[in-house]
Amino acid sequence: MLKSSAPATGHHRVVLTWNASAQSVHPTDNAAGYCLYRSKKKDVAAKNAICSECEQINSVPIVGTGCVDDLVQDRTLYHYVVTAISLGGMSSASSNEIPVKIPDNKQNLASLAAPPYPLCRAPASSK
Repeated sequence: MLKSSAPATGHHRVVLTWNASAQSVHPTDNAAGYCLYRSKKKDVAAKNAICSECEQINSVPIVGTGCVDDLVQDRTLYHYVVTAISLGGMSSASSNEIPVKIPDNKQNLASLAAPPYPLCRAPASSK
């Protein structure tokens, strides 16, 4: 279940969270990470997340169950979905689609608390 705390997250930030995929009896079918997609058109990303009218938000799979989309435009309605990526490299069906309306808000980003999740677009951390 994909959820958002926007627009309460403030100007130019959308906090996205989702439930972890259920474990499989086949280890290669277990989720290794998640990919997020958004579109400005309803039902486009939900039907086919990898499409010409969709944008993949993260370049590498997100290991956790939440991230912050910090590159959004004022007065824009986005439709988000998430997919699980298995250890074997397969993508799951899209999650439920959630609409998020970005308000026209001139709030200063410096005044916002640090988000509780990493940025969706952050590169993979080196270990």
